[in-house]
Amino acid sequence: MVRFSVVIPAYDEAKYISRALSALRQQSFADFEVIVKDGLSQDETVSVAKKFTKKVFSKHDSSAADARNQGADYAQGEILVFMDADTLLLPDTLARFSSLLDNQKIVGASCRKVPLSSSVLDRVLYEFVNFSTWFGSVIRVGGAHGNLMLIRRTAFEAVGGFNPDIIVAEEQELVRKSLGFGKYAFLFNIWVYENPRRVRQWGRLRLYRAWFVGMFKSFRVGRRQKYEKVR
Repeated sequence: MVRFSVVIPAYDEAKYISRALSALRQQSFADFEVIVKDGLSQDETVSVAKKFTKKVFSKHDSSAADARNQGADYAQGEILVFMDADTLLLPDTLARFSSLLDNQKIVGASCRKVPLSSSVLDRVLYEFVNFSTWFGSVIRVGGAHGNLMLIRRTAFEAVGGFNPDIIVAEEQELVRKSLGFGKYAFLFNIWVYENPRRVRQWGRLRLYRAWFVGMFKSFRVGRRQKYEKVR
């Protein structure tokens, strides 16, 4: 069994996924596998992903949560790493998380995200989001960024994985369910980079409102949510 299984849901991500997978190849920590769960993309996502990993699986999914669950079905690792296709890891990211999770009292972890942007306003927005997510961990209503989050496989399976009916902030509900197995850590001293494409298409206010309100909507599973895809 490998230490980490990195699960990347993807739909029409050919423009971005190559950089994400290239960054994974640069990790100083080697004991991990990469799984790309493709949602029947119409572009070259599958062919691009297959240049980096043999574990590329194409199947319809109803949501990002459903795609992540499907990807986890193929995982062999003791710790699941859920990562977005437009997210870039620094070379020591997995090594640092591995050291953290040597502590058996920690069930999972997430970290800061920083925009791939020179805009000060973009960086300020992201830090507000980082603070909101950290505060969510303090009051135990969440505490993870969906673009990079880790959870022990035993806990993930015990709680039934992500709820596929939650479209926005499905990661927060998973964190809440996992707290019965240990502490979920949110770290400011580890960060990853994210493409700010949604900022460009939605605007900063709309995006922050969607992220912030999404956490509270994750408590209302019975009502179907909507979240516009940005490519």
